This record gives sequence, C-alpha cells and structure tokens, in this order.
Amino acid sequence: MDNQQNYIHHPDEFPIKLTPRECENLLSKSHPALKLVCHSNTQFICGDVIGIEVPGVGPDLEVTGVIDWCSTSDKGYELGITFANQDALMRIRMLEQLCYIQRYRKHVLSIEGRDLSEQDAALEWIDKYANLFPKAK
Repeated sequence: MDNQQNYIHHPDEFPIKLTPRECENLLSKSHPALKLVCHSNTQFICGDVIGIEVPGVGPDLEVTGVIDWCSTSDKGYELGITFANQDALMRIRMLEQLCYIQRYRKHVLSIEGRDLSEQDAALEWIDKYANLFPKAK
C-alpha cells in the first residue's frame, strides 16, 4: 500500500453501499492522488467499477470509483478504491467529511452532552480537524 496519508478511511459506523457499475477506461493515466479504504461484506476484483453511496449521510450523493485492491479482513473484506478524476476525488472527499462530521456530532453529544446542529457540528469539525483530513492533490 502507498503512504497512509493518501487514504481516507471510511468510518465503519456509517453503512456504505457499493454497487457494481458497467464502465470501461474509467481511470486516468496518472496515479490517483487519494484513495478510499472501506470494509465490505462483498468481495470485489481489482478493476471493478463501483458506485459508492452512504445513504444515512449523503443520500443523494453517489461517486464512481474503481477497486484498486481487495483483501480479507476480520470484517469481511477491506477495499482500496481509486477515482478517475478531480471531480470524483472532491466528491468522495466531501462525502467522507460529512461522515466524520456526523461522527464528531455524536461524540460531542455522548461525551460533552452538547446537542449540536449539523451546521454547528460542521463548523466546529472544520475548525478543529479539516486541516488534518487527507487532501486530493
């Protein structure tokens, strides 16, 4: 695997929906700058094109990616997913940030007892953690 700073690890508490897609020549010739790592109950093959959704977080947002690697894990399979272009990279980064903001919101409620609105949670998370989030270069 590449340097871990080039990966976004999808939080397991947010179910991810991976749907096989029929596409060819999706990847660009350049090396993808950012990859998504997630768990799946389904085994995929390197090169499989998939649609990625997180229904509980971004119900209207789907991003298309390509399976870069698939290995067995204690949670089924661990997948590395690449993206063909800057638009897809930005969309997956945005979707994953929404997951991390929701995780932060739940954490603040359980630890501090503060029930933040989605907007307030986003503002706090961005202020505290956005600079640490992997970037699409």
